[in-house]
This record gives sequence, C-alpha cells and structure tokens, in this order.
Amino acid sequence: MNVKETVKEVVQSHNLIHLATIDSDGVPCVRGVDYATDDNENILYVVTRKDSRKAEQIRNNGKVAFAIDHDCPEWDDIQKLKYIKGTGTASLIEDPEEMQKALGLLIQKFPFLKNLPGDPSDFVGIKIELKEVLATDNTISFGHTETITY
Repeated sequence: MNVKETVKEVVQSHNLIHLATIDSDGVPCVRGVDYATDDNENILYVVTRKDSRKAEQIRNNGKVAFAIDHDCPEWDDIQKLKYIKGTGTASLIEDPEEMQKALGLLIQKFPFLKNLPGDPSDFVGIKIELKEVLATDNTISFGHTETITY
C-alpha cells in the first residue's frame, strides 16, 4: 500500500479529526470535530456554528494542523495502527452548492446531524484542504511514516 492509499484509508475509516486553528494571539487551539469526505482524500468537510471560535479563527487565519487517529487500548491494536497528521488550509464555505455537498456528506456519515439544534442558517461549512500529510502505518513496521504533499 502506498502513502496516498494509507491516507485515503485513514480518512475514510475514522470519524474524528483533531483540528488546530490559531487564535488572534497566535496561540493554537485544538478541538475534536466530526468530518466527512468524498473520494478526494485531501479535502475534508466540517460543520460548525457561524459564531464559533473555530469559525472566527479560520476566518482570520486559514492555516491549520490536524491529526486523525484512534485510541489503542492493547499492544496488538498499536501494531495495527494507521494514522495521519499534518498541515492544511481551512476556509469557510461561501458557495451554497458546496455547502449542500458538505452537509450531505456529513449527514450521510453522521445521520444525527440532520437534527442540528437551531436554525440551519446558524451554521457554516468548513473546507479543509490537506497540504502536507505524515502517514504512519505500524503494519509495515512500528512508527513507519511517509510524507505526501498535495
């Protein structure tokens, strides 16, 4: 399996991204958020409230860092672990068509998002374009990591 396939497998098989944005003082702010993607493994979609800190921070500075992984309670799980981390660019989705696409992908993956509290106009989509990704695949060897740039 090549690094691009590893990235695609991780992106498609996980649910949570740890997303770091930068506040107005230049301090990173990390949070876990649900995400979805289509066949393009280097584009991820998130939905959030328009008045959220993450939306404000992305509006002011689109540089992000991220990690997609999962907990491994046993050594056997660690030996099978594949995860990614890296950097990218995030932007608020302005185009209504792209917003519908993002929301559709998110609802398909997370049906409970159909029932977001509040008015739909209170929410905004975020498009995350992965730029540099470090993919770790412990099935090859412990800590085996390759880098891909998009």
